[in-house]
Amino acid sequence: MLGVKGLQTMMRSRFGELGVLCVVLMCAGCRSGSFSQTFWNPFELELPFAQQEPPVRIGVTGDLNSLWNVRAWWDTSDRTPWTEFRRALGQHLGRPIQVEQLKPFQLALQLESGRLDFALLDDAGFSEVTSEVEGCRVIARALANKRVGLIVASAKSEVASIEQVSGHRFAFGPRGDPVLHLGAAAALEEGGVSIEGIQRELIPIDTLQYHTSSQEVAKEVVYGLTPVGVVDQADYESYPESGGTLIPLTFGQDQFRVLGRTKSFDPGPFVAGPVVDQELVSQVHTFLVTTVKDKPVVTNALGIASFVGVE
Repeated sequence: MLGVKGLQTMMRSRFGELGVLCVVLMCAGCRSGSFSQTFWNPFELELPFAQQEPPVRIGVTGDLNSLWNVRAWWDTSDRTPWTEFRRALGQHLGRPIQVEQLKPFQLALQLESGRLDFALLDDAGFSEVTSEVEGCRVIARALANKRVGLIVASAKSEVASIEQVSGHRFAFGPRGDPVLHLGAAAALEEGGVSIEGIQRELIPIDTLQYHTSSQEVAKEVVYGLTPVGVVDQADYESYPESGGTLIPLTFGQDQFRVLGRTKSFDPGPFVAGPVVDQELVSQVHTFLVTTVKDKPVVTNALGIASFVGVE
């Protein structure tokens, strides 16, 4: 049996251990740097005393698709189109993943030097890079997702062009959706509408407006208080030319004014640099053409259909 002094000593010891643990976790959460998620570190904290594996670096051209342009990543400081890809590949390899947006000539130099390990290119970028760098290997190819979003205004509104969206509320689809959020943001950016130009919501304060589906966006634009939003082109084309009622909820194309559309694009080769270790190349190839098939959220977020192997 422990006496009073024994119990006091044990409690002081336990509180001391708890204090050390809290300090470690606070340090881990406050440090800056490249974070990666692993089985042992599910919250992507950078642990202060853990040995860090060197990152696997992947380059992508800024003009490959406006969806992947960092200027279009509005309101997504915690999630970008690459978030799920980085997390899944990091878990697969047990290493941090960094994705960098570069110009084609920068990609060529950094692949050749070995600073970049891999790159995702369109066909034009691939021709430019491989004309300057020998030994790049195509390990997979990204296939296009043809889904397209339409930037629409209520036919009753005065908004007649994308430029006129400035100063109005805008109805996005689900946050992080490659078409109804990120793709729409990119289309607005390209049309000259900056993030500062979108009227923010009052509740929650100073936020953008998100909806659970294309149909919910259509409902808000036609029957709600938001004059502009983005809907799936497939949904729009399924509506009859005219008509539409609130109860029961139906829509007609004549209730919308189409202002623009999101970009679909043809992605191309996923290449390994000339000096990348073959074991790492094999691991990444397996991830792209096999593992990702069971993780559709990875490709969906990037706005592509899938990765396929090449002969």
